[in-house]
Amino acid sequence: MKIKINGPVAKLGLGLIALSAAFAASADTLDDLRKKGYATVAVANEPPYSDIKADGYVTGAAPDVARAVMAKLGVPEIDAKVIMYGAMIPALQARRVDMATSGLYIKPKRCESIIYSEPDLCGAEAFAVAVGNPLNIMTYEDIAANPDATMTTCAGCAEEAYALERGVQPSQIKVFTDPPSGIKMLQQGRVNVFALSGLGTQDLLRKTNDPNLELVMPVTGVPMGCAGAAFNANDTAFRDAYDAALKELKDSGEFAKIIEPYGFSAAATLAVKRDDFCPGN
Repeated sequence: MKIKINGPVAKLGLGLIALSAAFAASADTLDDLRKKGYATVAVANEPPYSDIKADGYVTGAAPDVARAVMAKLGVPEIDAKVIMYGAMIPALQARRVDMATSGLYIKPKRCESIIYSEPDLCGAEAFAVAVGNPLNIMTYEDIAANPDATMTTCAGCAEEAYALERGVQPSQIKVFTDPPSGIKMLQQGRVNVFALSGLGTQDLLRKTNDPNLELVMPVTGVPMGCAGAAFNANDTAFRDAYDAALKELKDSGEFAKIIEPYGFSAAATLAVKRDDFCPGN
């Protein structure tokens, strides 16, 4: 005899099945990574958060922290994939990567789609401008107030959101494909402002070594940005295990030894919690 169930009961049953599958995926993810021996991690090429060496090896403060944490969890290697910030959340949702660790700031809007570890990197925001700062751009509001001013940043970056939230028009924002190309746009006079994380901008200007450019840091009127490792929303067990190992790293002093050579402050990171940015995430 076949029994067919329709209506709300059927929908409830399907919902429970989906929920059970989600919990199973969360519990199984870390076990699967231990069996494989590596985790696939999304990174962006934005030193000092993450840096792709000539031989393809990925280093930087965020991947180095992730390697140390994952080693504590019994996963000895990470396989890094370079993904633009704006594409990291879709990659996590589609499980094309196991986690993202590259300075992806903890933001309420992002927390609607993914979950984060406790903060691992914090820093101020910065602009790069022509030497002398001819338009006197010190804030995003300054860009918004000058309809002739244009800026560049990456699609999906926190800096794009900061600009739009503070009145900068979409037509004033030109998205770069990677940070060096954004600096090139500034050098060529195609934009007036390059906007990115403070240490990332500082590192790029140092490497570019162009006397015609200067740094504006910090950018006032925006909060200090803090990032954490990001996970699929169903991977709560994996995230919680990661948090526990990250805490061990912080408590032992090893965390500070990893990030401070890159210019990050361990004290600034230890002073904040995930709930400061996304309560209940």
